[in-house]
Amino acid sequence: MKRIIMGFVWFIALYFGITVFGGGIAGAIEGAKAGSGEKSFNQGFNQGYQAGYTGGQEFRAKYASLILLIAFGGAVVGTFTGKLPGTKPKSK
Repeated sequence: MKRIIMGFVWFIALYFGITVFGGGIAGAIEGAKAGSGEKSFNQGFNQGYQAGYTGGQEFRAKYASLILLIAFGGAVVGTFTGKLPGTKPKSK
């Protein structure tokens, strides 16, 4: 039972980790594209921030099912093989 609970916890951790990391990268790329060529720093920063936030949301919406599959697959494989912390079988 402990392995199943830890597998579920790892699924949630992997899902949020992939979502935040991937959305952050996509947002940074969009922000860099939108923030170039501005006259003032504040205008460029605000425009880049908005584009970055939108880019992160678009990434999460576009790849949500893929992120779920990767997180679920990683949690299942890691749990059954005992590779993830807290999922190692008891020694006999």
